Amino acid sequence: MGIVLSLVVAACGGSGAPGSPTPAPESPLPAGTYTSAVFQPAVTFTVPDGWVLASDSADYLQLRPADQDLLGIHLFRGAGAASQDPSCPIEPAPGVGTTSTELVTWIRGLPGLAASSPAMVTVGGLRGASIDVGIAADWTQSCPFANGLPTVPLLVEPGTELRWVMAGGERLRLYVLDLPAGGSLIVDIDDFEGSQIDAFIGRAAPIVKSFQFATE
Repeated sequence: MGIVLSLVVAACGGSGAPGSPTPAPESPLPAGTYTSAVFQPAVTFTVPDGWVLASDSADYLQLRPADQDLLGIHLFRGAGAASQDPSCPIEPAPGVGTTSTELVTWIRGLPGLAASSPAMVTVGGLRGASIDVGIAADWTQSCPFANGLPTVPLLVEPGTELRWVMAGGERLRLYVLDLPAGGSLIVDIDDFEGSQIDAFIGRAAPIVKSFQFATE
């Protein structure tokens, strides 16, 4: 889930694949195949009963179980490395590129995180790498707004107010994917409390595997 202080993303027009229903945000989804209405590149996905499309904007999409606010699948387009300044500004980290290799290398090098070795992946026609990430057990640094909870700024999106900060016991699996025109698309399977991550990956992985991005 992360600590997202604000998400101000201008919605732009987008079209779903022909014949695919477009769900309204926060509506419970009957089992089936759907296409994002606004997120770009448009993504088609298949879900079982019991999932909600919680957000669908140009640069951010969230799917989550209908009975859970602390578990979710988050998609970010155009987000990059966040500044590691202790004041946790909504600013990019200097000198970090936006390819999957550059972002994964940067994430794995952050002292506040414990990260797995990367695995090469293809999701929805996009290639990149996946890593499992949590806050390091001995990390104590906290953003000013986090009331002492250990935090690590992870992502920001230049030109918007989007900021994604890992906190406390949060654990996630990231798929960092390269877009054909440059930049990256990040898929985050996220458990804010961390205790359910293995079981949730089992539930979420088939949905991620169903993704198909309209990149042509």
